Amino acid sequence: MAMKEFFNVTDPEALKSLAIPERVKILELFEDLEPRTAKQIATELGENAARLHYHVKELVRVGLLQQVDTRVKGSIVEKYYEPVAKVIQVKLRLMIEENAQQLSDIMFTPFRTTEKDLVRTLNRFVASDVDVRKEYKDTFAYNLTEFYLSQEERNELVAEISDLLQKYKGLKNENGRRKFKFFDVLFPVTPPDPSEDDEDDDFEDNEA
Repeated sequence: MAMKEFFNVTDPEALKSLAIPERVKILELFEDLEPRTAKQIATELGENAARLHYHVKELVRVGLLQQVDTRVKGSIVEKYYEPVAKVIQVKLRLMIEENAQQLSDIMFTPFRTTEKDLVRTLNRFVASDVDVRKEYKDTFAYNLTEFYLSQEERNELVAEISDLLQKYKGLKNENGRRKFKFFDVLFPVTPPDPSEDDEDDDFEDNEA
C-alpha cells in the first residue's frame, strides 16, 4: 500500500494515540520515509522492544501506521511499517468537538516529548567526561523572540522556515553527523483587534 501525501485524522481512537508521547515519537521517526520493523524502531528510540511493539500495534490498529512489507530471515518473520501518509493532520474543529481536554493533550504532547529528550541529553552531558560548556556551545542553539507581524508576513516567515528545514531534513546519518532535534512554535500573543488588548509590553529577545 503506497504512502499517501496527506491523511486527515477523524477517528477518536486515533486522536487519543496522538496524545501519547511514545506514539508521537514513533511517527516522528519516519521523517526519512524509510519503513522499519518494531525492533528497529525500539533500537532507534532506545526503548524496551516489547513495550514499543505494543505501541506500534496500537498505531496500526487506529490506522496511523501500516504494514508495508514482510521479510523472512531464517525462522524469523520481520514486519515492516510506515505511516499512512507523509503528513498526518488533525482538523482543529473535530478535536474541539470530540474533547477539549484531548485537544490540550495532543497540542502539548510535542512539548512533553521535547522536554524529556532535552533532560535526557543534559543528564548524559553531566554524567560524561565531556567539557559541558564546550559541548553546549558547539551543539545547543536557543532563541526566544517576539515581534509584530501581519498575516502576510506571518505566512512568509512560516514558508521561509519550512523551506530552510527541508534543506536539512533529507540528510542521512553518515559522515559523522549527529541527530539534532529542532522545535519551534509560532503563536499570536495579542488578539486580532489590538484594541482588545490594553497591555503594550516591551518585547524582549533572548538568544543563546
